[in-house]
Amino acid sequence: MKILKLRIKNLNSLLGEWEIDFTATPFTAEGIFAITGPTGAGKSTILDALCLALYGQTPRLGRITGSTNEIMSRQAGECLAEATFATRAGTFRCCWSQHRAHKKPDGELQNPRHEIVNDKDGRVITSKLRDVVDKVEKVTGLDFERFTRSMLLAQGSFAVFLKARPDERAPILEQITGTGIYSRVSIMVHERRGDERRKLELLESALEGLQPLGEDEEQKLKLELEEKSGRAGRLNRELEAADRALNWLDQLAEVERERAELDREQEEWQKRNQEFAGFRLKLREADRARELAPAGRELELRRQETK
Repeated sequence: MKILKLRIKNLNSLLGEWEIDFTATPFTAEGIFAITGPTGAGKSTILDALCLALYGQTPRLGRITGSTNEIMSRQAGECLAEATFATRAGTFRCCWSQHRAHKKPDGELQNPRHEIVNDKDGRVITSKLRDVVDKVEKVTGLDFERFTRSMLLAQGSFAVFLKARPDERAPILEQITGTGIYSRVSIMVHERRGDERRKLELLESALEGLQPLGEDEEQKLKLELEEKSGRAGRLNRELEAADRALNWLDQLAEVERERAELDREQEEWQKRNQEFAGFRLKLREADRARELAPAGRELELRRQETK
């Protein structure tokens, strides 16, 4: 999490509107800076304003409600705290504000307003008090207690942080410095190292039962390999010859099937030819009768004329 800008209006001794741009050259050029000044100058108010903008409460005053507000400047009728910050989830602008009736110093105190905005496009993500705090906790990974004990230690709270147990400080420091990933990497490396060591032990155990070959045994195995390679070559050639013979037999079987089919067709033709022999004889007689038909009619006419 990185604070980019802070805008303050009528908070404690900081009457009026103020803005601190942490992206400006004086802050970015030096890399480190201090907030200094006499008592009552507004140093703690700057830190209060940051907490107020993000969480709607301060370490010194707690949550600001519609019934009481001790942080608003006495001679003012409204106050505001706005923080722009960047996280891995994006850049956001969080604004908390409250005013009195008609914005007059003696007006009745109204309920505070709180909203979080996507700073890139100005879209309001939520404006519900509880939802805003939940969203801030989600995008920063810090609730109010962790934020005030790590990124922003109020006056007198630094000793509390130092006296905290190591298991309480470690998660906070990891979130601040971004070193949490190194803890996860360390755990993964440790687990991977254990797995690889177990694999190595299994391989070493398997190697213990193996003995290196002598020159005579190695030469013998080479001769056996050459002999089996030659035999494999001969078998391959025999297999190729068998494949060719099998193909020839398949072709021969196909020819035999075609021959049997032709024989069957020939037998059927002969059978039909025999059946047609009687019809052929009658057809020949019919043809002769048709040739003699004109002479028969002429003979019949002459017979009738002689009667």
